[in-house]
Amino acid sequence: MMMCRSDCLRTLAFAFLLIAGQAMAASGTGVPIRFVNSFWRAGQLYDLCISKVDNERAHCEGFITGLASIMQDAQLSRVPICIPKGTTSQEVVGKAVWYLREKADPQDMKLPAANLLGPLFAVLYNCTPGQPPKFGP
Repeated sequence: MMMCRSDCLRTLAFAFLLIAGQAMAASGTGVPIRFVNSFWRAGQLYDLCISKVDNERAHCEGFITGLASIMQDAQLSRVPICIPKGTTSQEVVGKAVWYLREKADPQDMKLPAANLLGPLFAVLYNCTPGQPPKFGP
């Protein structure tokens, strides 16, 4: 049996509502998930990091740990970092959030988050102790 156009639209609308409800339930708060740009400014990232919404804090943690992971790979990063063995992802995230809260000024918070945190990680997790990180090409 072929469905008419209105039946197809009704089915699609129902599927959309079902998926949206599951996404809201997955966030654990009943609050709709806030969609944000992929390339966050430092201030936007900080807002996610201090959010009371679990899903938003997870975006913060994922961004920071993803950036740190990429920077550990010498083939992907111009300035590779060496995170000491035993360092937890919570420690890496904690240092980044502390920096955003305590050291970054209002102009810094307007920069792309990766542009601000990348050099921070290069200093914090320098692969050549006693020497400054090499930021050149």
